Amino acid sequence: MRRVLTELIGTFFLVFTVGCTVLGKVALAPLAIGAVLMVMVYAGGHISGGHYNPAVTLAVLVRGQIGRVDAAGYWVAQLAGGLLAAGAPRPPGR
Repeated sequence: MRRVLTELIGTFFLVFTVGCTVLGKVALAPLAIGAVLMVMVYAGGHISGGHYNPAVTLAVLVRGQIGRVDAAGYWVAQLAGGLLAAGAPRPPGR
């Protein structure tokens, strides 16, 4: 459960940052997105592996590093985190 929750939180922050920077037309959006991904991998990578993306989870599954049940749990958490971030209120724009 701890790994799945870590994936949900990390995906939330990643998707929220992407949404805020892209909708806000931030010039350094790639830098902000990369920084948040770096922080989330550093914060949760030792718990869940720091996938935060269904494609990464699929690659890890194909390599045999996680089982199907764990991958399904990660995918559900990543979908939930992404949907929560998409529905979260954004800070006021410029």
